[in-house]
Amino acid sequence: MPRIQLEEVEMRLSSIQCAICKTNTFGIDRRTLQSDGECRGVCLKCRYSFPVYTDMEFYVRTQPDIPYRLKEISCPNCQHRGVSLDFRITMSVRDAIYFVTCTACHTQFPERSSLEAFE
Repeated sequence: MPRIQLEEVEMRLSSIQCAICKTNTFGIDRRTLQSDGECRGVCLKCRYSFPVYTDMEFYVRTQPDIPYRLKEISCPNCQHRGVSLDFRITMSVRDAIYFVTCTACHTQFPERSSLEAFE
């Protein structure tokens, strides 16, 4: 699983809304980039920041429920079940989002995670 480029992460973040101001313009603070691929995403309007995780190989290997969940996610384009996990973010304590790609038609889309909501 190759790690995703930060430019692609920034582009794909525009498909979601900021937890605070509800806009969809984000950047990656490259000063926060760590060797494991973790960095901080930043809303360019209100400056709210959140963690971005790009090392999905380690995550999938250490979280036993994730491979099963990925097999159940349906593509909004072709309705095929099964996606690959490209990267994930924790937008807020109640809102973790997976950025996935359909294994059939290669449509990229965000999917809210029910496995990481902390309540």
